[in-house]
Amino acid sequence: MFAEKQVIEGCINGDRLAQEALYNRFAGKMMAVSKRYLKDLETAEDAFQEAFVKVYNNLKNFTFQSSLETWMTRIFINESINKLRSLKRLALQVNIDDQTKQFAENSYDDAPEKFDAELVMMLLEKLPENYKIVLMMYAIDGYSHKEIAEKLNMPESTSRSSLTRARSLLSQLYNNEQKKHESRRI
Repeated sequence: MFAEKQVIEGCINGDRLAQEALYNRFAGKMMAVSKRYLKDLETAEDAFQEAFVKVYNNLKNFTFQSSLETWMTRIFINESINKLRSLKRLALQVNIDDQTKQFAENSYDDAPEKFDAELVMMLLEKLPENYKIVLMMYAIDGYSHKEIAEKLNMPESTSRSSLTRARSLLSQLYNNEQKKHESRRI
């Protein structure tokens, strides 16, 4: 059984068994977080390792105001975003071109009530990097637009418009996949 407080205290005191217990408990979930933000497996693994080092080094600052998993997830998200920045793969300014305007004009209100989760995750990878990151931070990881704007060094309005465009584009991609699937049935 995972006795969170004892494991945290053990990690703070440098106990290798406690560190191993913490790693074994959260490695799978935290690697999934890193992979969600970083397409390249090697880069995701680098961010994952660096984030775990930060977790171990900062456990003494954990205040139990949130769950340990939530606290760690934030560290892994931040490290993944930092890795994206260092690779200069994240475009922080959104340029609105004709294609983007088309997505913004389409409403996602008519999106299907129930998405196929696997298909949605696959389609997420097709979104432009900046849209994908804002959508994941907001819809999956629960960041506010203010927090997203601070983390990505962009205006809140850009975060909001990126989310709207990401939802619209994701809905459009989903509907296109559904149409392809329906046409194969006929």
